[in-house]
Amino acid sequence: MIFLKSVYLDQEKNISIREAKKIAKKLYKANKKEEIAIALSNRVREDRNLLEKLEEYKLRILNGRWILKFLIYDILESALISKNKKIEVQNVAILIDGVEDVLFPQLLHIAENVRSLKIVTDQINKYSYLENICQEYGIALQITNNKSKSLLRSDIIINFDFDEEKIGKYKINPQAIIINIQTKIETNRSDFQGNIINDYSIKYDQEKYQGYFHQDNFDENILYESYIYRKDTFANIYKKIKEDNVKVIMA
Repeated sequence: MIFLKSVYLDQEKNISIREAKKIAKKLYKANKKEEIAIALSNRVREDRNLLEKLEEYKLRILNGRWILKFLIYDILESALISKNKKIEVQNVAILIDGVEDVLFPQLLHIAENVRSLKIVTDQINKYSYLENICQEYGIALQITNNKSKSLLRSDIIINFDFDEEKIGKYKINPQAIIINIQTKIETNRSDFQGNIINDYSIKYDQEKYQGYFHQDNFDENILYESYIYRKDTFANIYKKIKEDNVKVIMA
């Protein structure tokens, strides 16, 4: 387990290019001594000068979406509740190319509770072993990259890391619910009449963090992420999330 120090940036006035470079350089030096994660206030997140310099120095900026990777089932369940749909009759597809260790422990739980589960990926050889694991548990899981058929009957599409161009190469159920995890994706498909979910709010036990830095002008997701952000196993982080009574709310 490696905890990262969280740094909070807030400023009322606009930041000049010179000031932005000075701030980014200072944080870069701090990061060399001790890994840090940066939480930006709502105002600072709109400041292009500072954002560009922080990105130039390749500093880790929290965006409130890291936490979502640990809450795939919770997000799926919340999305279905908001649409008055039952999870056990849903055909679910997960779009992913990168190898994400946090996804693997969640797959069995998802597969056990839905009608069918597919992993749609270009990296079939990296995920094929999961089919054998699921078979041992009597759970059906399909690994595929069929652009014509794989998403045509999917009720729920959980997009982990496909971009808009890549999704555009697949035929999609026009009534599907698309849940985007890492980035916000829209679609210009004229035949698509389903729902795209890009934003999520989380609620948690804030009393546990009263001794931490907290201000109203910081996004709640980013604040919570700053409290628990660390390099650790899925099991440990998810345990912490549950201890904090985290709930996903559809935005």
